[in-house]
Amino acid sequence: MYKVIKVAEAVTLDKTIFIDVRSPAEYAGGHIPGAVNIPIFNDEERAQIGTIYRQVSVEDAKHLGLSFVSTKLPDIIEQIRQFTKEERKVIIYCWRGGMRSKSIVSVLEMMEIPASQLVGGYKAYRQYVLDRLKQFEVKPKIIVLCGSTGTGKTLLIKQLAKRNIPVIDLENLANHRGSVFGQIGLGRSATAQNFDANLLNELDALNNQPYIVVECESKRIGNVYLPECLFNAMQQGPKLLVAASIEVRVDRLIEEYLDIYHDNAEAIISSIASLRRRLGNKKTDKLIDEFKAGQIRVVVETLLVEYYDPMYGYEKSDLADYDGAVSADNLEQATDSIIQYLQQLGR
Repeated sequence: MYKVIKVAEAVTLDKTIFIDVRSPAEYAGGHIPGAVNIPIFNDEERAQIGTIYRQVSVEDAKHLGLSFVSTKLPDIIEQIRQFTKEERKVIIYCWRGGMRSKSIVSVLEMMEIPASQLVGGYKAYRQYVLDRLKQFEVKPKIIVLCGSTGTGKTLLIKQLAKRNIPVIDLENLANHRGSVFGQIGLGRSATAQNFDANLLNELDALNNQPYIVVECESKRIGNVYLPECLFNAMQQGPKLLVAASIEVRVDRLIEEYLDIYHDNAEAIISSIASLRRRLGNKKTDKLIDEFKAGQIRVVVETLLVEYYDPMYGYEKSDLADYDGAVSADNLEQATDSIIQYLQQLGR
C-alpha cells in the first residue's frame, strides 16, 4: 500500500518537495509554495476529460485519461525520480487527493521510488491555510510605513530587507502596487490562494521577531485581501510617516516606471481615463494629451498633486498622529533613521 500523509504533518517536514500533478492552469490558480508542477494532463486534455465525464460516463473519461497519460508516464516518473536522488521527501498531490495523485504514487511504489500522497490534495491544503490565518496570532509589533505615493516606502522595505530587518513586502506578494495604475507592467496579480499561502509562510517565519516592518496598505491590494490577523495588527502598530519632496517623488516614479511608460501606453491611457469622475473630463483629456506628447513628468506631477495626495491626505496630516517621521529624499539616510527607531523600540 502506498504511503499517505496529511497536510498538517507534511508542512512541518524538512527537505520536502511537493509535486503538483494538476494541469498548468490549476497550478497557476493556486499551489503549495515551492511546489513543482509536473502535470499528468495539459489544460486542453483536462477539459476534454471533464466533458466526457459529464456528458458520457466516468468509465469513458478514465479511458481517455489513460490514453493521454500512457505516453507521458515514463517521463513523469523520471522527473520525479530526480528529486529523490537529492534525498528530498517527495509528496504528490492533485486537487482532492484523487485518481491523479493516487495513480502516480502507485506507479512510483511499483518502481520502488519513495513518495507519499497528500491526503485531500490541494483542497485540503487551501483549507489548512484559511484555518491557520483565521486563528493566527501575530506576536511581533507591526511597524507601518505610511506616506504619499512616490515617497519611497516600497524602496525602503527593500533596503531594510537588505539590512536584515524583518519585513513583509505585501505589494510584492500581491504582485500589485495598490493603486489604479498598480497592475500595469506586472502581469497577472497574485491569486488569493497564492497570496494567502505565501503570506502565511512569511508570518510563520517571522513570528518570533520583535517587530515586522510593512508598508501601509488598505485591506484590499489589487485582487487580494489582507487577513484580519495582520490587518488588525497593522491598525494597532506604530506608524512612521515617510515624506519626500515633490521633485524626488516625481523622479522616483519616473525611474521606477520608465519602461512601463513606453511598453504599456494604452493601459496607462486607459487608467488615466478611469479618473474622469474624480478629475473631470477637461483635466483628464489634458493629461491624456500630455502623456501622448511625452510630457511624462508633467503627467506624473499632476497625478500626484491633484489625485493621489488629496485621496490619501498624507501631505496635510498632523505629525502628532504618528509615532515618528522620516525624510526620505535620501533613501540610505531614511533607512538608517528607521533602523535607529527600531533599535530604540526594542530597548
